[in-house]
Amino acid sequence: MATKTTDNKKSTRKLAAVKAAPEARVEPPKPLSLKEKTVLEFLEFYIRENGVSPTYQEICKHFGFASFNSVQRYLKQLEAKGYIQLPWANQKRAITLLQSSSALQNAIEEMRGDSPRSPSAGSNLTPAIVPSENFSLPLLGRVAAGAPIEAFEHDEFIDVPASLVRHADRTYALRVQGQSMIDDGILDGDVILVQRQTTATNGEIVVAVVGEEATVKRFYMHKGDNAARVAAEERGSPSDRMVELRPANSSMAPMWYDPSEVQLRGVVVGLIRRFF
Repeated sequence: MATKTTDNKKSTRKLAAVKAAPEARVEPPKPLSLKEKTVLEFLEFYIRENGVSPTYQEICKHFGFASFNSVQRYLKQLEAKGYIQLPWANQKRAITLLQSSSALQNAIEEMRGDSPRSPSAGSNLTPAIVPSENFSLPLLGRVAAGAPIEAFEHDEFIDVPASLVRHADRTYALRVQGQSMIDDGILDGDVILVQRQTTATNGEIVVAVVGEEATVKRFYMHKGDNAARVAAEERGSPSDRMVELRPANSSMAPMWYDPSEVQLRGVVVGLIRRFF
């Protein structure tokens, strides 16, 4: 009888330990920055090839980070967004993958009725929870519909209807300031949705950075035409290839730049307006 009591106590302690152990909690997919997605893809590849997760030193070496602080920062960001679980204390090679780097896009396709991409063979990732009708996208600050303002920085997140988002993993939001795009229905205070890309077709509305300043305008690349030659001459540029950033406001003049001066940060794909 004494033996049975002892065994029961051991079983009770074991059960209590199991209940107390932290469980991996799978969050709905959230957008990842390009660097976060790259780090997550490396973790997936390494675990698939080696059967264990990489060490901080291996991650640091692969990406050429200056210190382990950068590794820790990206891993904590991935954990906060529900993609991985970090090990306890001094555990080595114990990073747990909770969702794949394609979880968000798969969720979008499933909500739209598209054929979701199936997980790779042998994958031990927990299936992603499909979010409801909204996505949480980074709101990166303000962008000028007028004269350029300072380049945007990460500020907060904003809930966006899924129907407005095609590629949530590379889409972000900006709040518009100014009146230069009013003829295109973009008003002061509106929130625009921007798909990250570095190229655009003539006539598309883009977010462009010139120097340290950002602006939203219609994009046109001119080469060899009279307007480009005049603009090049006025700016003292030796090239007849010029970028025009054109406002949608008849009272404002277009801005002309040498292509080397303009960095495209994305194309505007949607707009949100709040009525009070």
